[in-house]
Amino acid sequence: MLEIFDEAKNDYATTILNDTGYEACIYLGVKITKDISTDEVKIFDPSSVNYYIEVDDELYELFYHKGWKGAVIDITLKKYKEKLERIKLSVSNEMNGNQSPKRLRILKESRQQILNKYYKLTQKLNEKKENI
Repeated sequence: MLEIFDEAKNDYATTILNDTGYEACIYLGVKITKDISTDEVKIFDPSSVNYYIEVDDELYELFYHKGWKGAVIDITLKKYKEKLERIKLSVSNEMNGNQSPKRLRILKESRQQILNKYYKLTQKLNEKKENI
């Protein structure tokens, strides 16, 4: 895990957050921390709205196989897909219910924003694959 932490620390797109007793890095909402005294490395994902939760063993495996940036991009793409599904469901419910033009416009704008973010990330992922 120390290799993954070092990869995160050396990545130019990752923000470094150091404090007394620990070092931390964050990229696209995924946070990796290293306790200075024990060298214990943990990875956190903001699955919940208000706080970070440590990732499960399956996601730790993803970090081992894909590295810091590849795994973070995969996790974020998955979140974007889930958001798009929720928006799709909301549009469907709105069309079958109230059909509020304002609500439909807001949902379509949200969908477009997420699609734009998704596209940018897939471009980064493709660039990373080309460089390997």
